[in-house]
Amino acid sequence: MIMRLMRLRLLGLGIVAFALCACNLMGAVTPIPTLTPTHTQTPTLAPSATFTPTLTPTASRTSTPTQTPSITPTPSRTPTATITLTPSQTPTMTRTPYPDVPPQPTVALAVDQFARVQISPEVQAGIGQVWLSFINTSPKEATATPGTPVAATNTETINLASPDGRLIYPVIELPASTGARVYWSPDGAYLAYFLEEGARGLYALDLRNGITIRLFAMDALNPRGIVSEPSWSPDGRQITVALTTAYDVDIFSVGPDGANFRNLTQHGAFDFWARWSPDGRYLAFVSDRDRCLTWQPNAPGSCYTPEISQPDGGNPYVLEIATGTIIKLADVWVIEPPLWVTSSQLSIIGGVPQDLSAGSTLYLVDVNRRALRAISNQQPNGTRIVRESWSTDGTRVVYQELGAENALVMRDAEGVEIARNTAYAFPRFAFAAAWSPSGNRVILAGRSSQCPFGIIVMNSAFEGPSRAPTANPGGCDPIYSPDGSTIAFTGVRGSGAGTDGRFDVYLANAAGTGIRNLTGRLGGQASLLGWIGRP
Repeated sequence: MIMRLMRLRLLGLGIVAFALCACNLMGAVTPIPTLTPTHTQTPTLAPSATFTPTLTPTASRTSTPTQTPSITPTPSRTPTATITLTPSQTPTMTRTPYPDVPPQPTVALAVDQFARVQISPEVQAGIGQVWLSFINTSPKEATATPGTPVAATNTETINLASPDGRLIYPVIELPASTGARVYWSPDGAYLAYFLEEGARGLYALDLRNGITIRLFAMDALNPRGIVSEPSWSPDGRQITVALTTAYDVDIFSVGPDGANFRNLTQHGAFDFWARWSPDGRYLAFVSDRDRCLTWQPNAPGSCYTPEISQPDGGNPYVLEIATGTIIKLADVWVIEPPLWVTSSQLSIIGGVPQDLSAGSTLYLVDVNRRALRAISNQQPNGTRIVRESWSTDGTRVVYQELGAENALVMRDAEGVEIARNTAYAFPRFAFAAAWSPSGNRVILAGRSSQCPFGIIVMNSAFEGPSRAPTANPGGCDPIYSPDGSTIAFTGVRGSGAGTDGRFDVYLANAAGTGIRNLTGRLGGQASLLGWIGRP
């Protein structure tokens, strides 16, 4: 633009000069006057045409005009990115493997030692009817004075008596070391028993044909130190037993003839204390499988160490027979065998693993709804609940409470305490109770040869005699007949010096009166097994 203005200015000056020359040429030749120099003002261009030299732009950085500052919001704090550290390789502690422990032989089905037993025709004809069974340990020869104490022999006889006690039939004679390890099927058609002498093992006697066989060759009924008694199915077709396997314990079932042998709980943990529900739908048992995948040394998930002892309990489970499904019922550590109250309710006693001094709590489990309810108070002071006995309809329970003082307690199925009795001072763990089928009475007595009082009959509100009756005879292990008309119990007769040391089986009426000695003329010692058959 500036260069263009300069060119226009020069062009204008040239035009003026050319015009002046043309005028002189057209007139006469006149002498050229002498020019007198005058001061002529130099015309000044309008300011708009003033050339202002500027620097030629260069490629240098041009500063950006600064805008009017506005209020800039304070930026929020941007979280600093977390630096993820790449973990260094931490050396894994390598546990020194435990010494190899050879697997223990699994108890196998034997089905041997066949023998025939002479069974009374009256007993065979009465299979399924109600009988009272008891054990009598006595010499084979008759005693000079019936009813007097005699020296124990090395044999015992399993007997059946009619409900009124008038008829007594011997069933089988066994070594006295068998003791009470005798188990009747519910209908009385089979008798299982354990022999620890001679050909040891668990046997089964079929009363229909008089044939006895050994089901399992084994040394004891306490696999790996856990006492676990056999249990019959309600229909008498199966007997379940806990058996030792390579590194653990499983529950097996078998028919009384040795058929249909099965492992019901096959697992690497300890499974024991099997109990059938009254309707045969479930098999309850206790297992530590929730804590221990296996007891095989050095195996993944193993609980084995050289110092650890076998579990003293476990969680409650049920096996649904129809489907084979195993269900965990509760997160409670069960420390005693479970007890079926009804076909859908299971009674369990929970405690602390390996610490019996921590006390225990009584629970009731609804198996169908998987619902757990504490029945006794959850005591942190070491109070223990033992020997619970439920009414047949599951609405009442009586148990012995062992704490600062021993007490007998009755509660309902909601856990509400109905009554508490401290007047009957039964020895610790030496208490037994039995309900009548109707649930309107409950008998209190001793247990396991500790029989300090006569039998005590209470009503359903736990009301009875203010003082325990005199022990004449002292009562132990009572049980009502299935029809509720008769009470049977083991008793010991008192004398001026205390007791005469002789135990007999006694019968009484439903109210606990009319006591009579059933076994007084047999000699030796007698102990009650229980009622079998159905009314």
